[in-house]
Amino acid sequence: MTASGIDKDEILRSVRAERKRTASFLRTLEPPQWDTVALPGWRIREVVAHLISLDVSALNGAILPLAFGSMEKLERWNDRQVAKRADRPPAELLLGVERWGARFARLARTIPNGLYHVTMPTLWGRGPGGLLIWSRAYDDWVHRQDMRRALGLPEEDADLASVASFLLWAGAARVLPELGGRGGTVEIRLDGVPIPRHVFDLTAGGLVEGGDGQADARIRAPKPAPFVMAAAGRRPTFDELRDRGDLDVEGDDTLAKEFLEAFRVV
Repeated sequence: MTASGIDKDEILRSVRAERKRTASFLRTLEPPQWDTVALPGWRIREVVAHLISLDVSALNGAILPLAFGSMEKLERWNDRQVAKRADRPPAELLLGVERWGARFARLARTIPNGLYHVTMPTLWGRGPGGLLIWSRAYDDWVHRQDMRRALGLPEEDADLASVASFLLWAGAARVLPELGGRGGTVEIRLDGVPIPRHVFDLTAGGLVEGGDGQADARIRAPKPAPFVMAAAGRRPTFDELRDRGDLDVEGDDTLAKEFLEAFRVV
């Protein structure tokens, strides 16, 4: 898998933009809304504390061993860090989101462009190092939708290009090694998102931008936001999206099903 789709400037833009949107959303909340349950065991305030903790640990280096480790260790660490901050006043949490997000963006800017392209271990598998920075934009977007859902608000579906691109690259880092022995090609197309079609070549172990529509299995998401949330492990699942007509599959149905079962970026 080459890193041709990794663009440092675009990653930095996306990280800054998604954090700005998260801060703007949080400013609209009334104090009682911060105690709304957004995820199992996490209120909105825990979700916000999680975002801050990731920024802090990236800046002090505490997260580096975890970034190259297992998801289970990262989740246990997350819970410990979140507990330290979650019950602080909303105004303090909002300030933390803004300040630590800006500091993380400045740190990301100092990392040499070459390191964004170097293949290395990540939480999702071996992939371009830029995925570790890019994941902050994805994390902000997914968790913002968690909070919006908890408050009965619709998902955001504007300016999804960078978040969706991250998902496809991180998904490739996970899926290609896992299904390498399977063989075949899978194309993903997200309607309304201005990015090329992406083709996952399970035989060659590569990700190609700009498919010709001739892949063995062709997956199309008419509504991209639910597709991204499903990949992040949220409901509705890919099967549920397909049942309700929000996910279309053409070609090799068995291959598409196996691919989607492995396509998780959390």
